[in-house]
Amino acid sequence: MTKSVLKKNLTCVFMLSLSLIGFSQVDTLKLKDKTVLTGEVKKLKQNVITIETDYSDSDFNVKFEDVKYIYLKRKSLVVLTKNRREFGQLTTNKDGLGQVILEDGKVVEFSLSEIVALNEINEDFINRFSGAIDLGYNLSKANNSQQFSVSGEIHYLDRSWIADGTVSVLNTTQDDAERTKRTDAKVDIFRILANRQWYLLANASFLSNTEQALKGRITPSIGAGKFIKNNTKLYWGLSAGINYNIENYVDTSLNKTSSEIFVATNLNLFNYDDISVTANLTVLPSLSEKGRLRTDFDTSLKYDLPSDFYIKAGFTLNYDNQPAIEGNDTDYIITTGLGWKFN
Repeated sequence: MTKSVLKKNLTCVFMLSLSLIGFSQVDTLKLKDKTVLTGEVKKLKQNVITIETDYSDSDFNVKFEDVKYIYLKRKSLVVLTKNRREFGQLTTNKDGLGQVILEDGKVVEFSLSEIVALNEINEDFINRFSGAIDLGYNLSKANNSQQFSVSGEIHYLDRSWIADGTVSVLNTTQDDAERTKRTDAKVDIFRILANRQWYLLANASFLSNTEQALKGRITPSIGAGKFIKNNTKLYWGLSAGINYNIENYVDTSLNKTSSEIFVATNLNLFNYDDISVTANLTVLPSLSEKGRLRTDFDTSLKYDLPSDFYIKAGFTLNYDNQPAIEGNDTDYIITTGLGWKFN
């Protein structure tokens, strides 16, 4: 072998090594049509996997059913059917099965079609957050009625902790009527237990509502829950625990504290084209006030638009069979608006 040929061969080996090193340092998707996408996988949700690449101005959204091979650089929380959750390095083996290499070296294998959702756990704390914001405005000539609403949400995720925060503000004005204001905010913190089906939860919520003469109700709570159903079409969970209410009213003589049991169920339907539906129901029988029962229900429907925008419609109902003002036992709101989500 001549020196020139040897030099060329060594150069080829060196360049191939560099390409393999670069290939291994990014997330990789191989599709069934043999297309290869490399970059950073943002998320898998509602059967759509999103990957950011250096060679495109916008992210690629790919139906996960079209993915034949996946490799993720960072360790990931992988949610599987039958309420399974695994944390580790996600890749695809030679048989075409998905596999998670756990921190102890064990390998868990499964069909790629069993993956419900996945999130890469970023080493940077700030990059573990995502969120959305909605704006809505309604105007009616009758009584010069105007309604403005704004809401937002933020989410945090790592291997064992999930945190969700939401806030919603509604302001309605019209001629010959008092202004109606409602503010609703909530923070939920979940600690996923070792078996990945059960979790502990802590919650703090705030509600201010002129319709029920309520200046503010602060409710911290603790409890536990279980993932009942989790597949590529829906998520369903149940939880229960104890609340403590601190209630302040417009009439300060009505101010009080109380304790309650709560039983809640949460349903999330997705993977229906660009439509997703959520519904939450909480029933709260009182421990300290005989016969008192409260119920909170909310549901929302989202339709995804391009560039992370969406249209949203929501319905919220609050019921209290022992309200501060007689006749105001039920309050509900219907909202519509345009939203944008960020990661």
